[in-house]
Amino acid sequence: MTSKLTRRGFLNLATATAGLSALAACVPAPSGQAGSEEEGVTVQFWIFWNQPGRIADQIMADPALPEYMGNNTLEFRTGVANEARLAAVAAGTPPDIGALGYYLDFMARDVVVELTDYVAASSVINEDDFIETNWQQTHYEGVQKGVPAIEGFVRRGFFYNAAMVSEAGLDPDAPPVTWDEAMVWHETMTQFDENNNLLQIGLDPYDAEGGVGPGNDGFCISDSFGFHYFDEDTKEFNLDTEEFAEGLEVMGEFIRIIGPDNLVGMRAVEGQGTWGGSFNAQVQACIIEGYWMSGETFNEVPDVAEQLRVSWTPVPERRRGVKLQQGGGHMVQIFRDGTYKDEAWPVAEWLQSDYWCDQIFHNIGWLPSYRPYFDNAPRDLFPGLDFIFNSVQEANYWGPQIRCEIEDFVRVKYGEFREAVYRDQISGAEAVAQMQELCTKEYQAAGFA
Repeated sequence: MTSKLTRRGFLNLATATAGLSALAACVPAPSGQAGSEEEGVTVQFWIFWNQPGRIADQIMADPALPEYMGNNTLEFRTGVANEARLAAVAAGTPPDIGALGYYLDFMARDVVVELTDYVAASSVINEDDFIETNWQQTHYEGVQKGVPAIEGFVRRGFFYNAAMVSEAGLDPDAPPVTWDEAMVWHETMTQFDENNNLLQIGLDPYDAEGGVGPGNDGFCISDSFGFHYFDEDTKEFNLDTEEFAEGLEVMGEFIRIIGPDNLVGMRAVEGQGTWGGSFNAQVQACIIEGYWMSGETFNEVPDVAEQLRVSWTPVPERRRGVKLQQGGGHMVQIFRDGTYKDEAWPVAEWLQSDYWCDQIFHNIGWLPSYRPYFDNAPRDLFPGLDFIFNSVQEANYWGPQIRCEIEDFVRVKYGEFREAVYRDQISGAEAVAQMQELCTKEYQAAGFA
């Protein structure tokens, strides 16, 4: 049965956080001391993000860390590249514990261990203390194979630079709510010099969360245009739809106006990459992002954060009035080929501690899905964050959490076909028909049908 994001779970969180501004002071007690009393081991902990690397020394200076690790030493590695982490897992040399992405893929292929017994014995990790959606995401076929950790909350917001909007003669107090209105902003704010060199863009709709999916963050184009790409019950794809084809054409038009090669050139400039870089550099005025955009912008470029506003992700005119939101987040998993599984478990508990969460929230902008911390986090700490919390109550459409064992394959094909569409090599209708055929064949070949 398809695992749906429940509105109730998020509404309860929003109510619990209202009016609270002080962070809890206590550190949760670890469930047990790991490792041998005689000789410790080195536990490897990897994550794919770069940002925590900037504060790694602060993180590792937690005076309570030895209480979790016992005689053991923690080796914390950040910014692990995609190729490196996949190669390590494939070669049977993964870390002991990590947040490496590909969570569902790892679960389905049985390269991570079941955590049921660890959770049952823990005084820190239990279902009631986590956002419902994030807890559900750690399970595959009813078996828990991960623990929510590091980052997890809502994923959809239309962020924009109010100063850039005003300078273009647009009203920052009347943000677009449809793709047609967003196109007006985009065309107005996209600028070229006399030699047709790109100077500034309004919106790359495929940047950051706009281009994400399918996966733990949902599937943004399906949320916006209103289709579900896969049916978990029937094990059938639903990619060949008018709505998906429409989305590829509409979002592709934004890229055509910029010029696909112009966009590639802009992204090639250091500091103007995707996932917020071009927004921070003020060469992109708008971006579709998750709640973390508020804190990341504040911590990375405070001057830009002063101009940060946020509204609803655009939808097509036929869906005007839809206020969409999507839950999601990350987890840590213990790898089957890791050396020290028992010794790695306390890391999952440590990641829920106030010390860890304070460092990550205040210095980066990420919230955990661990309610004892989340419920006390100040909702107005960063510009725009209050809107995001309010969106939990005001959203009238929640993107579903769909589990498809070959979602990584679908993601790759989505990236390939959307580019083919905006480069006018293929129509949106042709693209979705071919995706339907390819993904169906891959699902059957992988043995999941």
